[in-house]
Order: sequence, then structure tokens, then C-alpha cells
Amino acid sequence: MQGPDFDRPTAAVIEQLSRASTATLQSILKRMGVRRVWMPLYPLTSGMKCVGPALTIRSVPGREDLTPIAYAPDTAFPGHPDDAIDAIHPGDVVVLDGRGATDEGLFGDLLTLRMQTRGAAGSVSDMGVRDSSRILETGLPTFSRGPCSPGGTVYNIDFNVPVGCAGVLVCPGDVISADDDGTLVIPAAMIPTVTEEVMVHEDREDFIRIQLGQGVPLQGLYPMGEEWEARFRDWRQQELGR
Repeated sequence: MQGPDFDRPTAAVIEQLSRASTATLQSILKRMGVRRVWMPLYPLTSGMKCVGPALTIRSVPGREDLTPIAYAPDTAFPGHPDDAIDAIHPGDVVVLDGRGATDEGLFGDLLTLRMQTRGAAGSVSDMGVRDSSRILETGLPTFSRGPCSPGGTVYNIDFNVPVGCAGVLVCPGDVISADDDGTLVIPAAMIPTVTEEVMVHEDREDFIRIQLGQGVPLQGLYPMGEEWEARFRDWRQQELGR
């Protein structure tokens, strides 16, 4: 089943959100009352990062009697999510629920290469990934439960539908942010507010750096107390116009 296509944030919004780490985003969302947004899905190698709207894929466990039709035309139990990959827009992050399997992987270097040529910003799998050295050669940021050898036995029956990925709800069009600290989802309805909070956070840290460079001690500045917060707000308005 294919769900409806979804609205995607502008490139400017994605660029702004890319300034923040998953740790910063998690703190922002926690202050807003949303806690169940972080997934323990990590990059194949340190330094990988991706931010973009989620194109979701729902999988179900495989079963031996259906194996012969897994790659037949128009099968209801596809072994590869070909239709989902063909639906990728440039900048999308492909999110596979994967059932938390650590002993098999659906995405290997060939599917990863196809996602890359479609313009994906990255992939997130709640399962293992195969051919990890070759995936690294593609350069596509890849987040998962870790490398493994066995191939995936799941059927990829739906895309662009809500999925449960590593215990977290991910809906099509939510924004995924992933870095060395794991993977995080920003609910689509909260993207404007979170983006503004990211801008404030980054401006505040720039302000703190300026003060520290001028010899100001940390007390009251970091963490920022009420007096310095008021000074920061005045500085932000006068220097940045926001």
C-alpha cells in the first residue's frame, strides 16, 4: 500500500535544522513536552549526519511459503521496497521500521546506491545493514542497528505510512535528524517552532562565545541566568534584528 505524498520543508528550513545536533533537538522537544523522539540507531562510521523529511517503509516478518513470490511482478509481499525507493524526492531520509532485527539487513550497497542516485539524504533502518564497506563507498549517511552478513527476510508491504521505528512513531513528512548520538524525529506539525528554537539556541551560543572571548566568567552566563538572558535578547534584536 502506498500512502499519499506529503509536503516537504523548504531547503532553508532543513539547513537551519541541520545546524543543531540531535542532543540539542532532543532538549528543545523535551522542553516542549515531547520525549519519545530518539532512536538508538547509529551511523556506520563516525561523522555521518543527515537531516530531511521521512519517507517511511513498513515491513512485516517473512514466511517461507511466500518466498517464491517475493520478487514477482506486482507481488503483495515485495522483498525489496522498489516502489518506495522510486518515490524518493531529493533530500528525503528513508526510514525502514525493520522490527529491530540485528541478525539480518535489508539495505546493502546496491539498494543504498539506488537511494543515493534518487537523491536521498540518508537512510535509517531499525535492523542491520549489509555490505557495510561498500555502503561507506557510496557516501550515503546510513544509520542502523549495525553491520551484519545475513540478508533481510522481511516483506516491505507499505510506504508513506506511519511506522514504529525503534519504538518511536515516525510519520511521512516528519523530519529526521541523525548524527553520532543516534537518530531523532521532529514531528511535522512542530517543525516551525523547533526551527525557531534552533535559531535562538544557536544565536545564544554565539552570544556566549562573544562574552567568553571578552573575559566574562561563566557564572550566570552559562547556564544563562535571567540577567544575561535579558542582555542576550537585547543583543539579538539590535545585532541580528530578530
